[in-house]
Amino acid sequence: MFIKPLIKEKGILHFTLIDPDKQSHHIAAEMAAKAESFGSDGIMIGGSTADFDEIDKATLAIKAKCQLPIILFPSGATGISKHADYIFWMMLLNTFNRKFLVGEQMKAAPFIQKSEIKTIPMGYIVVSTSTIPTTVEQVGDIDKILAEDLDKTIAYALTAQYFGMECVYLEAGSGADKPVSSMMISAVKAALKIPLIVGGGINTAKVAKEAVSAGADVIVTGTIAEKNIEKLGKIIAAVKEN
Repeated sequence: MFIKPLIKEKGILHFTLIDPDKQSHHIAAEMAAKAESFGSDGIMIGGSTADFDEIDKATLAIKAKCQLPIILFPSGATGISKHADYIFWMMLLNTFNRKFLVGEQMKAAPFIQKSEIKTIPMGYIVVSTSTIPTTVEQVGDIDKILAEDLDKTIAYALTAQYFGMECVYLEAGSGADKPVSSMMISAVKAALKIPLIVGGGINTAKVAKEAVSAGADVIVTGTIAEKNIEKLGKIIAAVKEN
């Protein structure tokens, strides 16, 4: 277990997501160090297209500059590095593609067995909030979930809980037009007994506070760290106020 004890220790958590495709590993390391200084609780590393070499370089560079736990957030079996502390061992629940349910995980499992990376079993649910589908929607071949599809979302989330997963992640996608709605966050949180992570489209302190007030246990921000690192500090401060 990792998420639940950390919540018990620190309260509402914030994770900074860094995509190695978006900048050099040197800049990624500086972003992570800045996020740590702002009070972020963990660094997630991953992207929809990042490969093994990019992930490995980014992980090593970040580890040299930042003391926070590094959590891999892989798009597939190549998105891993033995230098990370944890990996979200996740199942994209609302996909039509078998490889995102178990295929990529099966490829990566022998590598994880040989490494010292600790797994965090997670149910990953992609919510459609954008006019133009986000990259994860396109790559993930998803069973579309719209803002009004509360019963469907709850059913997927409960599936993760009953599988024994440690947490559920509601994801609007990188650069999403809008975040996951407060109504959906509240509905899913009310149904679950495991922590709820929310990310995608959270680009202001106000939006972050609304997600926390609705029931999010962990807030993830990524795009804003790339575009405006100082704004990231305001978002983290807002998360920590609750």
